[in-house]
Amino acid sequence: MLRYLRLLACLMLVGTCWAGLAHAQARQKTVLLMSEELDGRGAVIPLSAEVTELLRYLEQHSKLTFEVRRYPWKRAVENAANGEGLIFGISKTRERQRLFKFSLPIFSDQALLVTLCSAKFSYNTVNDLKGKTIGIVRGTSYGEEFDRLSNVVFKVEDDTSNNLGRFRKLFLRRMDAFLLYSSVANTSRLENYVNQQYAAEIAGKSPGKLFCILPKPVSSVDIHIAISQSGGLAEASQLQKIDQAILQARHDGALARIYSPR
Repeated sequence: MLRYLRLLACLMLVGTCWAGLAHAQARQKTVLLMSEELDGRGAVIPLSAEVTELLRYLEQHSKLTFEVRRYPWKRAVENAANGEGLIFGISKTRERQRLFKFSLPIFSDQALLVTLCSAKFSYNTVNDLKGKTIGIVRGTSYGEEFDRLSNVVFKVEDDTSNNLGRFRKLFLRRMDAFLLYSSVANTSRLENYVNQQYAAEIAGKSPGKLFCILPKPVSSVDIHIAISQSGGLAEASQLQKIDQAILQARHDGALARIYSPR
């Protein structure tokens, strides 16, 4: 009987240790907040192949395991500022630099104007938007100058991250253009993609080229991973590991390969 009780106690101890180890491993995951984009049915669109490949690379070379949590962008920024986790895909602004510590730049995104081809206009400076209504995703920065002149030179139409809804609003002429962030350098390729993806669903079969992307970007911003300024040593260590992985990606050409035109 005594031997049985000792064996039972050992088994319980082993079980407790395994449970503790599993719990510790779960705690070791690094929460990574990201923007969600929605399709026409309100479902979250999967991450792009480029982002998926980049996250795998960063995990491999930083020895971190990401737990991705996706939110509407404004909520993701707020949650990250409150310390829920790191945030991916964020650019620097004066206000954000008071709230966050930033990684090294990972890649650059261009903020591009999407218009109806039938209502296309010339764009060279923000003043060319005078009197127009421009759609932006709530909580998103499109560069210091554009942000400063919003609702001053031009009117802002606040959007969600539902891209189909944004294209539909443009088709219905509820705005003159909206801003779309893209790391794709070839705007013609991006223009073909958005027309294949959205034009037929909005305007019916074979509508031709419905949407145009203006060649000059409103801004080009560096994209980072960031943590709250209030983060502790553990979070600072995570960001340091990510910086080392980014440097490695630059050195071995992984970033250039992932974000090269395809």
